[in-house]
Amino acid sequence: MSAPDGEIVEGVDTLTLLTPLVEKRRQIIGWTVVIALAVGAYAFAQPRKYKAELSVSPVVNSKSGSSLGGIAALAGASLQLGYQLTPSRMVELLRSRAVLSGVGYSRLSPNSNQRIIDRVLNERYTLNDAEDVAKHLDKLTTVGTNKETGTITIAVQHKDSALARVIASRIVDSASQIFVRTSKAQAQQLRMAQEARVANAQAQLTAAEDRLREFNFSNRATPAFSIAGMERDRLAREISFAEKVYTQAATEREDAYARELEATPTVVLQDPLPPNLPKVRKRVIMKTVIAGVVSFVLLALAAVLTDLTRRRLQRSDEDSARFKRAVSTLPRLRARRRSVS
Repeated sequence: MSAPDGEIVEGVDTLTLLTPLVEKRRQIIGWTVVIALAVGAYAFAQPRKYKAELSVSPVVNSKSGSSLGGIAALAGASLQLGYQLTPSRMVELLRSRAVLSGVGYSRLSPNSNQRIIDRVLNERYTLNDAEDVAKHLDKLTTVGTNKETGTITIAVQHKDSALARVIASRIVDSASQIFVRTSKAQAQQLRMAQEARVANAQAQLTAAEDRLREFNFSNRATPAFSIAGMERDRLAREISFAEKVYTQAATEREDAYARELEATPTVVLQDPLPPNLPKVRKRVIMKTVIAGVVSFVLLALAAVLTDLTRRRLQRSDEDSARFKRAVSTLPRLRARRRSVS
């Protein structure tokens, strides 16, 4: 297209995009091969890692939800299940700062002064930062869960197979111990609250029975539909209501006793660690191919953008002149101009 002043206005078409690619095909292909081989060599030179992977299944106490729940339902009580171990809660515990930092600060063995975080970093860790320790161990740990079966998989990858084995085992043990402590503390507090509730309900029942007994002593005869008869019916209703409250509180107290005394394991080790840990595949070929494809696309895009910018700056319109003035204000170009002058 020709402008009114005779200037040729260039458009971006297929030939404009393909021309720099064809002209610089050798450079693009050469740098692509170099980058891909460099990435492949780097991946191949990395030390071999071992994966310590085990599967656990959370234990849900079905007895308290079925038998005790049925008894509470017959008594008109609502069963409070409280802190339950679910797959999501177990995953949260496994990746928590308390678990990971506790494992990192623990000793590698009872007879060794070296800690796990020192072995991971290959140096003495002097900082007292639990968040930083948890981040270092979280980089090595992968936690996954199966929503259908509730199975949780913990995998730790490291070049030291013994260290990976120790970290995976201690993460599971630490999370289980934290859950046991939390569960016992909650059960103890619930039991104490239920005991106080039962004592209060028993006192109210005793007071209601005393009021009815005193009323019977004062009124030998209580004809029907009389004021004395209505008062006796009201006191009887108070005793009936107090008995229901006492029965419900006693049922929930027995449930609290059962929850505090039960010793069910928190997790069951479904797939333990094998005697010989499997090696993690380096996937050198896949990484090389991906690096080659990505580098080729980026180099081709850079060649096209460079050519389009050069062609655009060769024009003598106002926008090109404005862009040249903006580029000339960059610090590197100023220093280069001063050195040349």
